[in-house]
Amino acid sequence: MKTAAPFAVALALVVHSVGAIATDSTRALIQRNAPRGITTTFYTCIEKTGSDAVALGACLSAEKATQDDRLNSTYKALLAKLDDKAKDKLIAAERTWLKLQDENIEFENSLYGDEDIADLAVTQRELFSICDRANKLSNYLIVANNR
Repeated sequence: MKTAAPFAVALALVVHSVGAIATDSTRALIQRNAPRGITTTFYTCIEKTGSDAVALGACLSAEKATQDDRLNSTYKALLAKLDDKAKDKLIAAERTWLKLQDENIEFENSLYGDEDIADLAVTQRELFSICDRANKLSNYLIVANNR
């Protein structure tokens, strides 16, 4: 697990908002920790935000919706390829993953508090987690398609 990922957005905003000269752009900081599958549209959006936390939040929210759609469509495609026993196992696994997601978000919100930068870090972590899960389901779908 990449522990620096949740803080890439927060770090980039702090560095840029205090006027410091950073060697890496916000995009580079986020991209370094991002899982495979994050869209170029997201990175383009990030480049345009500068130190605007509201704009950055909008980029994160839009990409989170994109990744959630990708996750859902991959999940449905995978379900369609599985026998009944495997479907039941996938459904149980997905429910467990969703519960873990919810618990992690609640924990991170209680840990980081309600500051804007903390909200951005939690949203980024959630986005990366959804993308990671979509990647895993995509890999399972490849296996299911080759059976």
